[in-house]
Amino acid sequence: MSRENPFFTRREFIASAAAGAAIATLPSFGAPQSKGAKSSYFVSVLGDTHYDTEPENVYHSKYDYNNRWAKVVKDEFYRNGVMWREFCPSLMAASAKIAEKKRPDFILQVGDLIQGDCGDPVVHKKMLDDCIKKFIAYYKRPYPFLTVIGNHDFRGKGARKAYFEYMNPYNDKEIEKITGVKPEKARYPVFSFRHNGDLWVFCDFETKAIDKISEIIEGADDARHVFLVTHGPFVLCPSASPYAWRLAGRYVSEESRKRLYIALSRRHAIVLSGHIHTTTYYRIENEYGGFTEASVSSVYSSKRRETAEPIFNKVEDYKLKGKMGQSEVALFKSGMKEFYHSIGSGHYRLYVTDGGVALEFYPGASEKPAKTFIMKKLKKA
Repeated sequence: MSRENPFFTRREFIASAAAGAAIATLPSFGAPQSKGAKSSYFVSVLGDTHYDTEPENVYHSKYDYNNRWAKVVKDEFYRNGVMWREFCPSLMAASAKIAEKKRPDFILQVGDLIQGDCGDPVVHKKMLDDCIKKFIAYYKRPYPFLTVIGNHDFRGKGARKAYFEYMNPYNDKEIEKITGVKPEKARYPVFSFRHNGDLWVFCDFETKAIDKISEIIEGADDARHVFLVTHGPFVLCPSASPYAWRLAGRYVSEESRKRLYIALSRRHAIVLSGHIHTTTYYRIENEYGGFTEASVSSVYSSKRRETAEPIFNKVEDYKLKGKMGQSEVALFKSGMKEFYHSIGSGHYRLYVTDGGVALEFYPGASEKPAKTFIMKKLKKA
């Protein structure tokens, strides 16, 4: 495995692409591939969406308002109602408009697709079905739509079983649309598929099966690019009390985490995550190679989310409150070359080529990218 630096310098990136059209002008280097494969493709990306509607009794009439979290959850119902009345429809329309210009191979949503908290598995399935049909309708074309499981997606009485009963056959169908091949059954805690020579790994972020993720990545030396899609971030997020807000929470050993750190680094992998309701980017280089992670958010709940201005933009700002997790922070920070953290939410577009991968960030309902994250080296022409 080559240890060539997998990232562009800023100077190389600026030299390789016209300002304002960086992604559209990046070169694509064709290589022999199986029939029907392409050397480059787009993916439309959505962060947490927490789909819901007003009035709240449409999906939440059977919610237990006597539990200790009821006040917090009721506030979320209100937030979601406002969000899906005033803001998110325009975000979805903007994402769809960008998709019409450069048609994606599929649409990817990184978990917390719905609010959940229905209190009834039948209603939970209806919420999933209503949401997916509504989202697909925005795009006007039958693009495959994939989502990774998030904590809200199975929150509520009977919700986990309802989620799998609805989503397991759905995922099988969508993956077949993407790959053109009938897949092995896509089942959590971890499943994967190949697309245009790339390995895509999806996981339940609350799983203990983190070694299974490493095993899949370690066995994919022939993959062009490696993508790990997880609702909870792998890199510990710089927020208050975040220790459990990451892949595998508190469930696995530091040894297992280090194994995944090395596996991701050796393949110069790209991690796509959500959960923390921010737009956050890390670039890490180390003795094994390096990887990147982008946490994305579509919780477009107010005008203040229409921003790409970072709260933090320096590696020295990467810190974790509290005592737990500090050894992991030290590991991540030791190789961290770039760190960006913003409250901005919006929609995103991933561009994948033989030469590398980039992610555009469109704040709010913008139709112009405000920020481009280099997820993997982009070769010069």
